[in-house]
Amino acid sequence: MLLLGLILTLAVISYQLSKDSSDQQPSLNLAKDEDGEEKWNLGYPNRIGETDYYYVQLESEKLYVKNQSRVESFSMYDYKPTRAKNVVFINSNTNKSNWLFESVQQLITEIRLLSSEDELKSIIKAISYEVINSDTNKDGIFDNSDKRIFALSKIDGTGYSEIIEGYNRIVSSRVNNEGNLFVVFIDNDTVYTMLIDLSLFKVLDKKALPKVSDS
Repeated sequence: MLLLGLILTLAVISYQLSKDSSDQQPSLNLAKDEDGEEKWNLGYPNRIGETDYYYVQLESEKLYVKNQSRVESFSMYDYKPTRAKNVVFINSNTNKSNWLFESVQQLITEIRLLSSEDELKSIIKAISYEVINSDTNKDGIFDNSDKRIFALSKIDGTGYSEIIEGYNRIVSSRVNNEGNLFVVFIDNDTVYTMLIDLSLFKVLDKKALPKVSDS
């Protein structure tokens, strides 16, 4: 009984210390929040392949964005809850940095480094994103129940381009042997395949899969 009591006491103390530590973590002043409703923190720096670039997510305690207006763009997976509402890219050689978006009025649900194999070496060709920035179900917020946008950028975060708008789910995306991106996605119960030129971010071909009776 004494041993059990000691274990319970240590568990309570450990929990309280970790709770106090998280409560005292300061919120960073990285985005405008006139109503004081957000608490901002930076995620872990992720190196982009063997380059000098890193990307870091700007994270909020909220898993949604209130519907104010559609953000202006200059711009395989189930939904994975994230608090990222923007991404900063940093060049570790020049110390220059730039944000992917001009605001925090979007929710980034997926970030993937797109690589191809060249002479047994993996080369990052581009970065893909799944982004929610439109209240498609009209419930007043942007969250995982809304349709997404599939977008691409260069490895330094520039050249952001929206490729697929308003789909339900990306099934798979992979760089093929020609260096183009092959994507399979679902939109309104129809399955599509698409080829995208990763140097120009241009759609080369898009087709709906034929029904069994049509083949």
